[in-house]
Amino acid sequence: MSQVQLKAPIEAAGIDLQVFKDAMADFPAAVTIITTWDDNGQPVGATLSAVSSLSASPPMMLACFDRKSKTLEYLKAGKPFLIHVLGEGQEELAMLFAGKSTDKFAAVSWHRGELGLPTLSDANCALACEVADVLPGGDHLIVTGHIRHIDHNREQLPLLYHRRKMFGVPQQAAQA
Repeated sequence: MSQVQLKAPIEAAGIDLQVFKDAMADFPAAVTIITTWDDNGQPVGATLSAVSSLSASPPMMLACFDRKSKTLEYLKAGKPFLIHVLGEGQEELAMLFAGKSTDKFAAVSWHRGELGLPTLSDANCALACEVADVLPGGDHLIVTGHIRHIDHNREQLPLLYHRRKMFGVPQQAAQA
């Protein structure tokens, strides 16, 4: 794993932060929850929208975490983690894991799944990964992971985040 340098983000002259945020809100994204175990064997997780495929050969994903994320603290090289792609109707679950609660798993249905990971019930898709690298990315850190297993429920439509709101895939897109 490369050494992560925690440098202060570089400010781009002439870029208005609010205009940048508004422009980024126009990028529709899947709503995901990343889960893993803390150092005491307790499940931890966080809601992210900056998650993407990275490579087909080998199959890899990337997930961008705010540097202050408690879940990020436990994602070191070789550590397994699970990317849950949430489905329509799971907005409350997304909001729970977006919060700062210390026991997000107390009121949700979960079990030990692939790679022994804390697995949330009823996700649209779950990708079990192992951390390949943690890289600097401005005020975030980018976790890359090798995919080890995929569970995909094509019956359920994914939950999207767009213009600071969550909603299901529009009907015409779902029929394509």
